[in-house]
Amino acid sequence: MKKDFDFDRIGKRMPYKTPQGFFDEMEANIWKEVQSGLSPTRKRKTHRLHIFAGALAVAASIALLLVFNPFPFKKQAGSFSKVEQAFANLSQEDQAYMLSVYQEDIFMNE
Repeated sequence: MKKDFDFDRIGKRMPYKTPQGFFDEMEANIWKEVQSGLSPTRKRKTHRLHIFAGALAVAASIALLLVFNPFPFKKQAGSFSKVEQAFANLSQEDQAYMLSVYQEDIFMNE
């Protein structure tokens, strides 16, 4: 086996060749395409995507409004009269118990 092994000869050569100025021309072409912007078909696709995203956002907002209704339904007038009527329908013992519980409530007495 040969003892003189030269690392400079291995892995330093390119397996292919390109014409002179190939990479400079390719870079110029890429910059020209980037600066010219998107193609018209691409612009239409992104425009459609923006419209779809906007419509989806509006639909989600409406769905949230329906689920978490900030405007409650009309309160029934005379709801206190229904409470009084329900209290009157209780027996005397139940009425006395309810009154004692309400009188002992620390949050209502403050």
